[in-house]
Amino acid sequence: MGDLFAAADEHHSLFFALVPAPPVVAAIQAARQALEAGLAPQRGGGVPDERLHLTLHWLGEWSRLPQALVDDACAVAARMRLSGFGLRLDQAECFGHAESIWVLRPSQPPRQLEELHRALAAALAARRVRVPVGPSFAPHVTVRRRASVRFPPQPVPPVEWRVDRFALLQSLRTGAGTRYRVLGEWPLSAA
Repeated sequence: MGDLFAAADEHHSLFFALVPAPPVVAAIQAARQALEAGLAPQRGGGVPDERLHLTLHWLGEWSRLPQALVDDACAVAARMRLSGFGLRLDQAECFGHAESIWVLRPSQPPRQLEELHRALAAALAARRVRVPVGPSFAPHVTVRRRASVRFPPQPVPPVEWRVDRFALLQSLRTGAGTRYRVLGEWPLSAA
């Protein structure tokens, strides 16, 4: 998947995600802080506000972003006709093996979230967009990476999120860090 002419230190990822609005971002950060209050202090901050999201489908990583794939993904998204829904993040867990990753997740994922995930997968397959094989869909928002503390699943102050759109994001990772760019956003209809 390499590109001879791309900068060697650039890594571009492409993924569909739910991106929280500012009030939801504040609630996510408050839930993370409540979780941290009961645990040993951690170095650094959590995931920055501008990188909080819930991944629906990861499409891959490249040294140069393939524009044809971006175009196909946007065409797929533009045809989605699904309803918005409420999402409650009320559980904290640790993911990862080598590093501890703290996440917030719904204890009861809404049916409409599963439908959005399945509908996107089916539409991508119909367009012959290959989605990399990975773990089964486990909806979550990562709030801390490289944590030094692991904990068992536990409740957190619930984050109420009215999901009314989804987005296609590009992640650009370089030696200077990682930044996200929204390549497109598509509304979900009022329920």
